[in-house]
Amino acid sequence: RKLKKMTMTVTGESSSNDAAGATSIDVVNENVEKLQLEPVNGKSSGGSEPRMFDAEVEDKGVQDILAALTDSERSSLADANMPLRHFRAEKGDTETAIARIKETLQWREEFEVDKIVNCTSEGGDEATLELIKHDNRDGKVYVRSYTKDGRAVMMLRPGMDTVHKEHEAMMFLVYNLERAIQCTEKNGKEKIAVMIDYKGFSLRDAPPLSTSKLTLTIFQNHYPERIMRFYLLNPPMVFRVFWNIVKPFIDPVTKAKVVFCHGKAGQQAIEEEFKDMDTLEACAYGTGDVRDFDPEEYLSTPMNMAFDEK
Repeated sequence: RKLKKMTMTVTGESSSNDAAGATSIDVVNENVEKLQLEPVNGKSSGGSEPRMFDAEVEDKGVQDILAALTDSERSSLADANMPLRHFRAEKGDTETAIARIKETLQWREEFEVDKIVNCTSEGGDEATLELIKHDNRDGKVYVRSYTKDGRAVMMLRPGMDTVHKEHEAMMFLVYNLERAIQCTEKNGKEKIAVMIDYKGFSLRDAPPLSTSKLTLTIFQNHYPERIMRFYLLNPPMVFRVFWNIVKPFIDPVTKAKVVFCHGKAGQQAIEEEFKDMDTLEACAYGTGDVRDFDPEEYLSTPMNMAFDEK
């Protein structure tokens, strides 16, 4: 998804002592009072999640980030709140946020995220769709159910990933991330929940370290402030070996979102976030008789609908 339109409004007058040879970006940096984005899904750039800083600080950070982007970069933003998420992710460090958002915009273009998102739509890229269908057939990643405040849940099953094709796996991950985000945004939220079911997982199922690092890069660098919680469901003892390998590459903010779910304590952690436990699968302590995943049905429904959503 791209913003249909994005406008920059520069107000105020240059002071009399402005250098005669000042570049246009110098003038923008000195005189921008307000950068306006047309809302996406009716949302303003104020965001729908709790503020990390005062409104004035966040608004100024967003303005500075937008002023540093080219027209092409501004028109390629995923949504109106993307600069704010990067600003918060970098804890108010505007310079780093600018560098990171530029990297993400370049990655989105090179990785062809829009092509992935639109592949199931009429006129979508058929080659991309075939790759998504291939990875979708086993139900190893999909979006199902919501938290009590409307955040979509992305389910992952590492034990079912028997063929490690890194690029295709990352494409499928991005498809489901984008789908979970659209499902969540329709409920006025931005952060999703991720559940990872380790049933049947063994070390031979663990992806190569390069794949794990790339997955973390996508989550941490290219989708900052998009994850509310990672629920690791019933991880076996052998998982600790894999966890100790990847843990050094996980930033502290992401690490703090990880919840290990074992037994009654794990059930309680999930019950605190979910009102309708009957919509969850048994691996997530669900109490209902939920339908098995249907790959054809999943890809035939709109991007902003979870599987089996009523």
